[in-house]
Amino acid sequence: MADENLLHPRLAALYDPLDPDRGDLQPYVRLAEEFGARRVLDIGCGTGVFALLLADRGIDVVGVDPDRASLDVARAKPGGHRVRWIHGDAAALPPLRVDLVTLTANAAQEIVAPGDWEATLHRAHDALRPG
Repeated sequence: MADENLLHPRLAALYDPLDPDRGDLQPYVRLAEEFGARRVLDIGCGTGVFALLLADRGIDVVGVDPDRASLDVARAKPGGHRVRWIHGDAAALPPLRVDLVTLTANAAQEIVAPGDWEATLHRAHDALRPG
């Protein structure tokens, strides 16, 4: 469960301008390319920076985030229509089949309760294609 203080709708528009250099995402992009991932689940996708980097490379992306305002920012970006955005947390995902699951940047620190961690990891595992 995300920290409610970080979910204030007015904050979502500030995330990208306050963190414009997202070079930290390049190792994840390289992993997706190295694994030949055709479909990726981005848990805690926020404003969609990473999801859209992948979509720009022709990868089918599903982004999930509990912050509706962040998803609104993501949807409004160029190419936002190419990603399937899901409002909620990973524990409540619909059935999916993906090649890679990611949880980047500060998303992990938002999963506080041990039960939420367990549910998130189970859903991530369930979403992965065998092999």
